Amino acid sequence: MMKKLLVFLLIIASGDFSVQAETVYVSDKVELIWTRTGPSDAYKVKFKLAPGAKFEVLQRDEASGYVEIKDEEGRVAWIEGKYLTGTPTANRLLESTRAEMKELKEGFTEKVNSLERQIKQLQPLKATNDTLQNELAKLETDYEMVRQEKQTYESRFNREVFFAGAAVFIVGMLFGWIFSRFGGKRRNDGWS
Repeated sequence: MMKKLLVFLLIIASGDFSVQAETVYVSDKVELIWTRTGPSDAYKVKFKLAPGAKFEVLQRDEASGYVEIKDEEGRVAWIEGKYLTGTPTANRLLESTRAEMKELKEGFTEKVNSLERQIKQLQPLKATNDTLQNELAKLETDYEMVRQEKQTYESRFNREVFFAGAAVFIVGMLFGWIFSRFGGKRRNDGWS
């Protein structure tokens, strides 16, 4: 039992039980607001805030309507709750939009520079590609000429072989006729 209690206490001690702080902004409806050292106008002025300033709420004094805040610089002070809003103000949104635009512009500029570097690297390849394309076109033209010459030679060879075969046949027939006519006597071999 004591071991389980010790493990439970260690788990609780090691756990993160922090509560997410509420974020608020100074309203755009005021030009300038002063913070105080305590939750009323009776306390000393601490520092001034401009519209759109962002804070973390530390605590609220419901009786006076004051809110204890901590700014982005880590300063702690009190301010009247009626001057606060839970949504980012136009000043804050404009500031964040400008920052985002600057970031996008830098990214765009870097992307353009990167593309220009790639184009410069590809220029020699383009020249090589153009040269190879021209050589390929020349080789295709040469191939077509060789193919046509081959066809012409094959056609001529086939004609010459045909005529040579026909000539040999005709000459053989002629010799056969001549030998049969003038070749001498016929012998009787008993078949007739």
